[in-house]
Amino acid sequence: MTKEKVRVAIVGGGRTGTPLLEDFLKRPFIEVVGVADADADSPGARLAQAQGIFFTENADVLAARGNDIDLIIEVSGDPSVKPALKDAFVAQDNRHTLIVHDLLARLIMSLSADSDTLIEAYHPEDQGIG
Repeated sequence: MTKEKVRVAIVGGGRTGTPLLEDFLKRPFIEVVGVADADADSPGARLAQAQGIFFTENADVLAARGNDIDLIIEVSGDPSVKPALKDAFVAQDNRHTLIVHDLLARLIMSLSADSDTLIEAYHPEDQGIG
């Protein structure tokens, strides 16, 4: 039996990021290695800090961690974040870390909740990397 873990960082500690963080903390195959939110007092930021998880107010700091992160789940709702992360990855030649879009995060949450419908989009204007 393998003990492989997926190393995940979450950008956005609000209505989507916090439930993801709460769920991921229960999963032995997920290691949450960081949370970023412009609001250090957001629910996700507070939970990360209470759990001893690395926290930053700047998502670019997570991008600088390179191969230490397998997935960055970007659910901040700020349309400038994904392009900035992408640019940081290109500058650092990071071809390892994947940026996960809000739609995929909502799909994961819906499956985890065994829902018959896709959970609500809090950032419907989020259309990808851009």
